[in-house]
Amino acid sequence: MAIFKPAQHPALLKKTSAGEVRGVLVYGSDPGGVSELSRRLVRHVVGNDDDPMSVVVLDEETCREDPARLVDEAQAMSMFGGRRAIRVRGAGEHFAKAMETVLERPAGDAVIIAEAGQLKTSSGLRKLFEKSPELAAAPVYEDSARDIQQIIRETLEKEGLRIAPDAMAALSELLGGDRAASRGELEKLALYCMGRKQVTLEDVRAICGDVSGHAMGDMLDTFFSGDAVTGARLFASLLAEGTSPAAILAAASAHVARLKPLALLVAAGDPPAQVVKAARPPIFFRRQPAWIRQLSIWTPEALETADAGLLEATASTRSMPTLEAEIAERCLLSLSVRAARASR
Repeated sequence: MAIFKPAQHPALLKKTSAGEVRGVLVYGSDPGGVSELSRRLVRHVVGNDDDPMSVVVLDEETCREDPARLVDEAQAMSMFGGRRAIRVRGAGEHFAKAMETVLERPAGDAVIIAEAGQLKTSSGLRKLFEKSPELAAAPVYEDSARDIQQIIRETLEKEGLRIAPDAMAALSELLGGDRAASRGELEKLALYCMGRKQVTLEDVRAICGDVSGHAMGDMLDTFFSGDAVTGARLFASLLAEGTSPAAILAAASAHVARLKPLALLVAAGDPPAQVVKAARPPIFFRRQPAWIRQLSIWTPEALETADAGLLEATASTRSMPTLEAEIAERCLLSLSVRAARASR
């Protein structure tokens, strides 16, 4: 049918609810965002994303071991009438082959919602869903700063809460690219502030200390400050929590992009501490010492070299996806070594 980019997801939800698609592929580097959109699609089909009578959950391994299972589930009739949803997690090429067989059969009452990670444009799975008139593809990108602020406002406004500007700046720094983790933190914050009208900076400091973006920021600060040992430990922790190497490299590139204009000010003679405190948007208070240190280490020229290295590493992860974790870690370790040498 088409590719539905994030701004078009509401239209996709309507088409899915109206029964205009037989299947949707949701994919991207943000596992939380992929899962969230999948659940919303399932709810638009059956009204509830955890009803075992109307929602069947499969995975790539099932499609590999029993390719006919997907076809059978797609053709099965609902015991109590109404529509059904088939949610496929970790979808890959085995699922794609089974899906081709599904499309050869008449449409049943089930909608297939498949979830996948980051996919190349050459992926057979992507091509199948992008080109078939009965299917749709929905990429999920990591939230930008503007997206994060919109999520903050929407979530808090539902609870009758406003947020102070300084609290918004701090919370935007803390929340990471994983939308599910971000919403979880916002729900805790809203509960903490129940009965009041406004969320303050003190509320953010009290509640939002363990979100994924916080760990990502800590990891980047340690690598770019020359602490390879701590950086490697935090890198491994993020991978264990499900953060993709591609997302880490993207965050590192964004970190360099944020450092560049500040480094130019330092090169022109402004003290690093002054530059950091005057930065807009504000740098989260707890990270300011690390940024001051980084601006005393990284020159504009060195940041250009770092940026080129990150782009090269990102390209390598796409050509060698089985080694993406090793490639990303090696790139970050090399940047940490450069920072350590420059700080001596």
